Amino acid sequence: MKKICLYDTSYVTDNLGDQIIMEAVTKHLRQMFPEGFFTGIPTHDYPGPISFSLLKESDHAFVGGTNMLTSHWLWYHQWKLRLKDLKSAGSPILMGVGWHKYQSRPDIVTRLIYRTLLSRTYTHSIRDKYTCEKLRDIGVANVVYTGCPTMWDLTAEHLASIPVKKAPNVFFTLTGYLKKPDSDREFVQRLAKHYERLFFWPQMHEDLEYLQSIAPAEYTIVEPSLASARETLANNDIDYVGMRLHCGVLALQTGVRSLIVEIDNRATEIARDTKLPTAKRTDFDTMEKWIHNPSAVQLDIPTDSIASWKSQFAGKSAPH
Repeated sequence: MKKICLYDTSYVTDNLGDQIIMEAVTKHLRQMFPEGFFTGIPTHDYPGPISFSLLKESDHAFVGGTNMLTSHWLWYHQWKLRLKDLKSAGSPILMGVGWHKYQSRPDIVTRLIYRTLLSRTYTHSIRDKYTCEKLRDIGVANVVYTGCPTMWDLTAEHLASIPVKKAPNVFFTLTGYLKKPDSDREFVQRLAKHYERLFFWPQMHEDLEYLQSIAPAEYTIVEPSLASARETLANNDIDYVGMRLHCGVLALQTGVRSLIVEIDNRATEIARDTKLPTAKRTDFDTMEKWIHNPSAVQLDIPTDSIASWKSQFAGKSAPH
């Protein structure tokens, strides 16, 4: 029985999107290590003695995919490790991890940090090609583009079951920490024009307050949990149009037609690599065209790379 330590991005955060990511990460790791014993430590808080003890005892340490890599570690690092922690961090293996925003070339300190921190024994699974190039450019060459684990089960067969025509209702999201009140107000107004009922899911705590500040209209608030989001998506003859990337992927997982509104590099890069349906934040013409024009979802998922990345762990334990 292998010991698997998982750097979990869904701890110490109010972003429910991290739960969507970690659910997929855990599912695939369980398939890879069906008899594995899993323990988790947070990425959003600094580890202590117990976490380091778990890392030392683990056969593998994985990092659940999100946009946690950065070009300037000393200025900002979402992955909470101190410089003194790097050699005790368990030689972590990235799984669907991406880059934080569009940034300049990593500085020399950050380059040394990633070369010291990340596993040299195993190949890392990278969320998008942009991030692959950022890592290769700084000498971390053992990387492969796999896309996000949340999309690994979006097979052609599953996508073929997703409706191609407009539904009467819409499930939507906003991003309260990246406010654009004027355009976001128009976004909600246009949804209200084209759909009979609007269902809003606050993926973060501040999202609902933001919606109420820009659009005091008729909408149904969905309980902020993955279970309620799934239930609403599955049972209301509904489309998804929203600014939360992983909620849009959750909709696709649930068999719901989905358009993701780009607010940063994550949706932009994933769409470029996989053909995920997206629209720019203020491109209302594209949004309305998608709403009314039937179109099948056809994604380009790198299944061979995913299978190859998984296969490297068959029957192996990392050296301590």
